[in-house]
Amino acid sequence: MPEIDKAIITNRAAVVAKYGVAGAASVRQTIERLIAADAARGLTSVVFEIDDAAQMAAVNGNAVINASDERGAKQAVDAIYVRETPDYILLLDGPDVVPHITLNPVAGITDADQSIASDLPFACAAAFGKKAQAYLGVTRVVGRLPAALGETDPQRLIELIDHSIRHTGRPGADYSRYFSISTEVWQQSTQLSLSSLFGDHTSLFLAPAHGHPAIDPSLAHLVHFINCHGATANSRFYGEGAGPLPTAMESQLLQAQGVTAGTVVAAECCYGAQLYDYRMVGDHQPICMTYLGKGAAAFMGSTNISYGPPKSNAQADLMTQYFLEEILAGASTGRAMLQARQRFVQTQTMASPVNLKTLAQFVLYGDPSLHPVLDAEPARKSVSGLVAAAPAELAVDAASQRKFRRIALATEGKTIASSASMPGKKIDPKEGLEVLDRFRDIAAGKGYNDPPDVLSVTGGAQFRSTGKTMENERRVVIATKEKDGPKAVSGEQFPSYEIIVGHILGSGIIAVEECESR
Repeated sequence: MPEIDKAIITNRAAVVAKYGVAGAASVRQTIERLIAADAARGLTSVVFEIDDAAQMAAVNGNAVINASDERGAKQAVDAIYVRETPDYILLLDGPDVVPHITLNPVAGITDADQSIASDLPFACAAAFGKKAQAYLGVTRVVGRLPAALGETDPQRLIELIDHSIRHTGRPGADYSRYFSISTEVWQQSTQLSLSSLFGDHTSLFLAPAHGHPAIDPSLAHLVHFINCHGATANSRFYGEGAGPLPTAMESQLLQAQGVTAGTVVAAECCYGAQLYDYRMVGDHQPICMTYLGKGAAAFMGSTNISYGPPKSNAQADLMTQYFLEEILAGASTGRAMLQARQRFVQTQTMASPVNLKTLAQFVLYGDPSLHPVLDAEPARKSVSGLVAAAPAELAVDAASQRKFRRIALATEGKTIASSASMPGKKIDPKEGLEVLDRFRDIAAGKGYNDPPDVLSVTGGAQFRSTGKTMENERRVVIATKEKDGPKAVSGEQFPSYEIIVGHILGSGIIAVEECESR
């Protein structure tokens, strides 16, 4: 078998169960056309059906008998990657075909989430497990091209594959104009994000008062940055001002508008990438699926409750910014996601439970091999010193350059993880410890009435080695509360949260962070 550039990973039995024999055959025919289109782009793509015993045996793996077997799916992807080392991993279809890995809730965060639906484990070499902190070593390029959970019409998935087949990159200038919408209360945070990405925030819409149809002409722009509220199993994004939350965007109206093929979307919203069964709940498709159906090259968002500060940038703000920065620098959508994850682990204090949840919950929907921007200037150097893209005037072998880049990024991911901190076990709050009493006073003054959780701080091998030389113990303290203020959506209430995190070294508080659910 020739060297594989892209592994298309699916489960044939699950596809048949979802769409029927004829539907599955139509999907497979479309995949073959994608493979041909990839070949014309210089990529060797191969389909791996993880329920096929013979195919899995060829990569020293085991067939996945049950489509909901998360451990089996993770181990199958690992076996394919170790044997073939593809540059791109494309998970084909939703979590009812290739499951998300449902990670445990992060210790210290007491919001409504009982788990985190994540594709992060597929991007890591770490063995299967349920703890998010096991997956700080992000080394693989992974994306998912899904239909929604419970979808029965194979044309939904076929349409997405066809968009990937027809994709052509565009000049970077085409991606210089953006559409952005934010809640009124997060205006400052979103302005900071847009200024970092584009150098201005003049095109920002605020909800209230903006929404359809005022925003519709701007939906044709090729970069969309959305910082609104989202709710579970809900086809709308919401603003926030005084009174009930107004609708900012909705899937049904987005479907009717002129979203341009090749659009790249980064959404901070809670549940922005949740692939709920829209037929069962009696709603329209998720907004993420509407974007993909309109030809978006990528949708990057959160599967559950995400967080960020109202007037500065952290958590979801930074994950989405880092992703778009790499896109605008010329990366493929999958590499942009990998480098965004690595940069987040490298630059943020991963001992914060909120940062750890942020890393785990953001996923990429779309073919990870697509390059939206074709003529970007060479990207910034990574920590390893590798330049992410070569100047266009130099003659290079694209495939060899990509392989070299993957090796460097894999090495970098391991190095970053080794130096990163992470939250450890819950420890005795030690009521008499003066520094904890001071943090409790700070939290109580801000309306956090329940006792905060105190967690030890651990980390990768290099972090632990360095920590042994320090005399002072590190801890992280965290408290959660439901946010006061309007939370009504269509007459119903949905939970909204605020979190305060304190970082303690010895007898001193070195930092206090606050954020709220998106």
